[in-house]
Amino acid sequence: MIAHVAEASELSGRVVLWLDPEANYPASRLEAPVRLAAAYGAEIETVVVSDGSAGEAEGVPVRMVGQAARVEKGGFVEHERRFELLMTRCRRAVDDVGAAHGVRVRHTLASGDAVDRISEMCDERGPWNIVALARMPAARSDSVIGTLLANVSGATGFLLCGEQRSTQSRVVVIVEDVERLPSMLRAAERLSAPRAPVHIVIGADTAHDYAEIEGQSRLLASESSLPLIFEEAGPTFGVPGALTEFIARLKPSLTIAVFGGSALADGRELARASVVARTPILLVR
Repeated sequence: MIAHVAEASELSGRVVLWLDPEANYPASRLEAPVRLAAAYGAEIETVVVSDGSAGEAEGVPVRMVGQAARVEKGGFVEHERRFELLMTRCRRAVDDVGAAHGVRVRHTLASGDAVDRISEMCDERGPWNIVALARMPAARSDSVIGTLLANVSGATGFLLCGEQRSTQSRVVVIVEDVERLPSMLRAAERLSAPRAPVHIVIGADTAHDYAEIEGQSRLLASESSLPLIFEEAGPTFGVPGALTEFIARLKPSLTIAVFGGSALADGRELARASVVARTPILLVR
């Protein structure tokens, strides 16, 4: 859990940034993982999976070379050269943003099943890892986060990168379980600008649950030194994606939430929230 990071005060660690060479990575999309690494004194390690048909069959995004590459003259050689150029472009983009924030960046090229490789990377090195998806896959996006959560035990959190539309520090915390709130607030404190308020949104299906979570959250918040703003979202009544538009109106620079609850029930809603709200989303276990 992210609580491990905040409570242990470990000024080291790693953000494992999973890159897709076919995608473009503007600086705005890379800001979140680099700022996350900077906040914890961590480094970035990018990973590109060079093959992995098994992962693709399970709906996991691996390196996909477009159809144009398959018909270029020179066959295999041109195919591989194109991959090398695309990978170099992606790595250079991360290097540039990392250098701007004083974050060390390393690069890894892996092969085989993508989830297995990332799981091994997280098990091999500590003390903590956060797995960042540079983008959600266009296909089967509803399964990839669940697959990562189920199989990558060495990760303390998962970050879905998104292009920030907010130039101000506005961290939004979606609370669905009061026991997680203290650790989420500690993470928010590290990831927000000094003295910037943290916005709290209650995620609950019923009015009863909403009132109970809000009451307990306000009690805990009274013991925090952070400036907190409770947003009146109201219960979702079980409607999928009911909080997405509300979050979008807050224009967050980062959203901290849990996966599989009222706000982000599945990978499809997670991908939609990232696009509609234009916010990076940090998922805690």
